[in-house]
Amino acid sequence: MVGGADRVSAVTGGAVLRAGPRIFTGAGRRPRDEKDSGPETTGEEEPETSGRLRRIPVPPLAVPAALLAASPAVGVIPAVASAVGRAGALFTDTGGYRRTVLDGRTAAAPVYVPPHWQTTGILFGLLSTALAITLATLAVRRPVHTGTAALLAPLRRLQSGHIGDYVAWLVAGTALLTVLTVPGVR
Repeated sequence: MVGGADRVSAVTGGAVLRAGPRIFTGAGRRPRDEKDSGPETTGEEEPETSGRLRRIPVPPLAVPAALLAASPAVGVIPAVASAVGRAGALFTDTGGYRRTVLDGRTAAAPVYVPPHWQTTGILFGLLSTALAITLATLAVRRPVHTGTAALLAPLRRLQSGHIGDYVAWLVAGTALLTVLTVPGVR
């Protein structure tokens, strides 16, 4: 049975993999009517291009391509994984930061134990990846029309894409997290 974290990884990966082909290649079904395509931002917004692009420009593709090409190195080449792990340990060492900033002493590097491969971890990773690809493929090729659009319409109206909505939800989320975590800090 796939664990909770693996299911979350699979669904998140599936959503990202579904969005890529839909956004960059126009895969999947087109909306029947422009009115059905969902809410859009309005106002004085200028279009980024003068018309529909026939292909994606190279710069927006270069960064994801470079990251995808380099990402296997973290898992396959032990020296890269160790260097990234040590950098992460230094970055999250709050005590070391405090000593360096407040006391003026260079903090010793925190102890870092490199991760080791386990068969179960590899199998769960492959299973999550396969499930993500399956979910994305099904979502692009056979979108489910269950009437959820009508149920989600009020929620979509709360986030229309305006910058003010992003700011409002950021403040609301921060306030909620503060209310939920402050009692545990004391």
